[in-house]
Amino acid sequence: MTQPAPRGRDRRDRIVTVVAVLVALVAVGYVTLSVLRTGATGAEGDVELPEGRQLVFRSLRPSPTFGHLAVLPADDLRRERVVLPTRCERTAASPAGGLCLRQTRDPLQPFAATLLDERLRPSGEAPVNGIPSRARVSEDGRYYATTTFVTGHSYLSDGFSTETVIGRVGGDPVGDVERFTFLLNGRPNENVDRNVWGVTFVPGGERFFATVATQDRRYLVEGDIGRRTLTALRENAECPSLSPDGGHLVYKKRTGLNTDVWRFHVLDLATGAETPLAETRSVDDQAAWLDDGHVMYAVPKGGAGGRAADVWVVPLGAGAPRLLVQDADSPTVRSPAPGGASR
Repeated sequence: MTQPAPRGRDRRDRIVTVVAVLVALVAVGYVTLSVLRTGATGAEGDVELPEGRQLVFRSLRPSPTFGHLAVLPADDLRRERVVLPTRCERTAASPAGGLCLRQTRDPLQPFAATLLDERLRPSGEAPVNGIPSRARVSEDGRYYATTTFVTGHSYLSDGFSTETVIGRVGGDPVGDVERFTFLLNGRPNENVDRNVWGVTFVPGGERFFATVATQDRRYLVEGDIGRRTLTALRENAECPSLSPDGGHLVYKKRTGLNTDVWRFHVLDLATGAETPLAETRSVDDQAAWLDDGHVMYAVPKGGAGGRAADVWVVPLGAGAPRLLVQDADSPTVRSPAPGGASR
C-alpha cells in the first residue's frame, strides 16, 4: 500500500512547480520583448531596410517600441514599417546616414546625439545640452545640427532659450551657431537675447538656413559655416526646410493677433514669392519634404504637448492636407546611396 507523501513535502513540491512556471514565463516575456525591441527583424546588424527612397521617422505606436526609429518605403507607405532598435526623441536622415537625439541613463548628461551610418546603425555619439527639439543632417552627411531647449520646454514659454550646435562628422566641431556673427540690415547685431533654431542645410557646400530670434522678432537667416555668419533675409519665418531641388523653403509664420498661432508658408527662392499652404491648423513643427511638391509634418493627437502624433502631408498647389502615416513624428525622406542602406 502506497503511503501518502508528507504534507510538508507536498507543499514544497507545489512551490517548486510554481517557481518553475514563473521562471519560464519571465524567460518567454524577455524573449518576446527582445524581439519587439528589434522590430521583429533580427539583430541590429541584420535589419533589412526597404529598397529605394525611404521615409524615416519615429514610430509612436503604443508598444514596447514606442519612440523607436522606423522606416517605410517612401513610394509605398501601405507596407508594414520596419522598426529599428534605436530609440529617439527627434531624428533626421540623409543618404549618407542619420541623427538620433535620444535620452540617456546618465543623470549628469540626460540627452545625447547619436550619429547613424548609411544603414541607420549607431556609429558615434556626442553630448547635447537640454531637451531635444530639432535635428537635421546634410545631404552628404558631412554636417549635422541639433537644437535643444536649455531653459523652458516650448516656444510658448516666456524667456525660453535654445542651443543650436552644428557638428562636423569625423572632424572638428563647428560649434554653437549663436556665436556666429548676426548680420541684420547689413550690419552686425550684438543683441544678447539672441536665440537660433531650426537649421536646414543647402546641399553641396557650407550654407544653411535657420531662424534667429531677438527683441521679440524672428528672422529667416542664411548661414555660412566657413564665414561663421548669419544673414537676415526676411522677418516672421521659423523652422525653415529646403526642398530637395533647392528651389523652395517651407517655414511656419505667426499669424493673426495671437502670436502663438502658426501657418505654413512656402518661399520661392528664385522669385521671392511667398504662398500659404492649405494646412490651416496651427502646427508647431519643422516641416520636411516628401518630394518637391509635397510638405509633411507631425500633428499631435489629443492637443499640443501630447506624446501621440500623426504625420500629415499637404501639396504646394491645390489640394487639402491628408493623413500620411499614423502614430509617427519627426519624418524625413532619404534616397540611399547605391549599395548602401537597403542591403
